[in-house]
Amino acid sequence: MVFATLAVTTLISASAVLSASTPNPVRLRDLAKRGGTVAGPVINTDFPDPGLILPNGQPPWYAYSTSSVHGKVPYAISEDFVEWTPVQGDALPNPGSWVDSSNSGIWAPDVRQITSNSYVMYYTAFSAADGNHCIGAATSSTPAGPFTPQSAPILCDSSGGGVIDASGFGSPRGKGQSTPIFIQHLGADGFTLQGSATQLITNDPVDGGVVEAPSMVYWDGWYYLFFSSNSYNTLYYDISYAVATSATGPFTKVQAPNAPLLTSGKCGTAGPGGATVINVLDQYVNAVFHSDINGQDASGGRAMWQITGLTLSNGVATVNC
Repeated sequence: MVFATLAVTTLISASAVLSASTPNPVRLRDLAKRGGTVAGPVINTDFPDPGLILPNGQPPWYAYSTSSVHGKVPYAISEDFVEWTPVQGDALPNPGSWVDSSNSGIWAPDVRQITSNSYVMYYTAFSAADGNHCIGAATSSTPAGPFTPQSAPILCDSSGGGVIDASGFGSPRGKGQSTPIFIQHLGADGFTLQGSATQLITNDPVDGGVVEAPSMVYWDGWYYLFFSSNSYNTLYYDISYAVATSATGPFTKVQAPNAPLLTSGKCGTAGPGGATVINVLDQYVNAVFHSDINGQDASGGRAMWQITGLTLSNGVATVNC
């Protein structure tokens, strides 16, 4: 039975999660055993923190971006997970009355399908109440939106400095401070928190002060929690992962030589991070992430890259260039 969970990291650089699997038996499962192929940039304009979904298991794919000059939540579509077309329009033109109108940029949107015609978008925004980051939710009957925000954020943590980077996860069975990533159940509507949160991982000295941008996927008995560490605006930003045999852990961060999955220079990337990883009906696993356009830092924008057929085997993730 599939159920939604919410993982959240708290604090100034905090991260939040809600992870999920999407379906589509278009390709053979053997794809995921050959080694994932990194390609990019597939959207060579500013398109950071990309979220990914394959509605009803059928093309087109949808990818959503952190706010830019193109809108609160720009999005793009692809019929084949090869060519991507940015769409004129905005999936979330109104982020909600709770959002600070003077600083209303939206971070790391993540869209999950709840039923055949029901979608929830999770996003991060500054709260008008206290200026901290909170997690919001908005709903739509189509993946293109426009999504309608809830009247209040679904999660804030003012005492901890705020929360960021929500990501949905569907179970196959039904700076210098701590920046833990938590997971928490959601109701059938996809945005009502249930129970209490469970910490999955937190930052260690090797993480450069932060772990963020979590995305969880299940494959062959293992739960893979992908995350980014180090400052997003440097070439130290990366994509790494932790593994467990339960969605609530305990998780173990994978170490060298099997991790990080991507660091600057590998496959031509620069500051790779903000990944969203999708299990497609247990047939294969695809992912999108961003990489610095100027090859140096985020000041020149972050293009969207992708991984086709990410290899996951016995708790180890690998890619090919």
